Amino acid sequence: MDALRSADGPDSPDSQDMTGRPLWLAGLERGLLTISVICILAMGALITLNILTRTFFGWSFPDSVIIVRELMMGAVVLPLAYVTAGRAHIMVEVFTSRMSPGAQLWLNILSSAVGSLTLLPIVYGGYLDLTGVWEDEAYFFGDLGLPEWPGRLAFFLGYTFFVVRLVVLTLQDVRELMIFKNKNK
Repeated sequence: MDALRSADGPDSPDSQDMTGRPLWLAGLERGLLTISVICILAMGALITLNILTRTFFGWSFPDSVIIVRELMMGAVVLPLAYVTAGRAHIMVEVFTSRMSPGAQLWLNILSSAVGSLTLLPIVYGGYLDLTGVWEDEAYFFGDLGLPEWPGRLAFFLGYTFFVVRLVVLTLQDVRELMIFKNKNK
């Protein structure tokens, strides 16, 4: 695989991590994962604070349901690209593990390509929703009048980088398949 890489292009060893992933994308994925972890911690803190204030003081944190719902979007959607990079999605390997390495490569290509094409309408819908709430300056009804765009932005970014990662995986799998075919000639 190293023989296929140019010395200073996007496929050069200096622009990839140990697994062959582009460093710029791996860095973005780690950043989105970090934001997701912060969202989870913030949800836990807010729910705990809400329970404590209801129990001991008889009041709840304003708009806590809205805040938790928006944080949930970041917690669930933002790490999708990171999980995909490690091929850590739940999958049934009973069938595929019995196939030849070449067939497994074809299945990897098929799943990544179909997945990225399937998600394109979702990304586009997320974009339309984000731009709609941004242009309308939409706010949630509640005590704090929180804007609606942060959750929509998390959704759009999470799915956009999910699709980008799937496209990168498709290209990497095609390259692996070409190398595999050249070795087995």
